[in-house]
Amino acid sequence: MNGPEGRTSPVGLDREHSRRDFLKTAAWATAALSAAGIGGFGVASSVSDAQGSGVNYPTYQGLGDAAIFSFALQLERLEGTFYARGVEAGLFSGPALAQIAAIRDHEMAHVDAISAALSAAGAPVPPAPNLTYPPGVFQDRGAFLQLAATFEPVGIGAYGGAAAALESKELLAAALSIHNVECQHRVAINILNGVQPPNNLAFEPSLPFGAVGEAVAPFGVTPG
Repeated sequence: MNGPEGRTSPVGLDREHSRRDFLKTAAWATAALSAAGIGGFGVASSVSDAQGSGVNYPTYQGLGDAAIFSFALQLERLEGTFYARGVEAGLFSGPALAQIAAIRDHEMAHVDAISAALSAAGAPVPPAPNLTYPPGVFQDRGAFLQLAATFEPVGIGAYGGAAAALESKELLAAALSIHNVECQHRVAINILNGVQPPNNLAFEPSLPFGAVGEAVAPFGVTPG
C-alpha cells in the first residue's frame, strides 16, 4: 500500500468528513465543558495535582494559540509519516496492519484538521519539516513498535501540557479531542507490544514545552 490510495480505513476514505467532525467536536466539547462548569485550566491543574508531577504548565504560556497549534501540526506530521511508512514497509499483516493503518489515518486527519484550523484563524500553515527516523526502524517490527511507544506519550504529553495555555475555548476543545484519540493510540500500541494491562495509567502525564521539543528534535521537528 502506497500513498493516499493505500489508505483503506473509513477515516482514510473521508478526510474532509474527519476535518468537519473535528471542528464540530470543538464546538460541542466546549459547550459541554462550560455546562459542567469545568474550565481548561481547572482540568489541567487537577490532573497535575493528582499526578503529583509538578509539570511546568506555564512553559507554554506566551506562545499563543497559533504557535502552539503550529507545533502540534509538526508533531502530527511526524507521527502520520511514521505510521504511513510503517504500513508501506510491510512489517505488519492482518489485524495488526489494520490497526497501524487506522492510526496513520487518524494522524493524517489531525494534520488536515489542524491545518484547516490555522488557516481559518488567518495564521500561516508551516511547511512540513524534513523528517528523519532511526536507521532500520522500518525494517524491524520490534524497533518500529518501540519507537511508536515513544512517540505516543510525547504527543499526549504535549497536548496535556499545552491545554492550560490555549486562550481559545474552541481550540482547547479541539486539542482535547485529539488528545483523547492519541491516548487510544497509546493503548493500541501497548496491545501490539504485549503490555499488560494495555491501559496501565490512571492519569496521562503532561510534558513541559521544552521536554517535548527536546524529544522530537532528533527527528527534524522544532518549534516555530
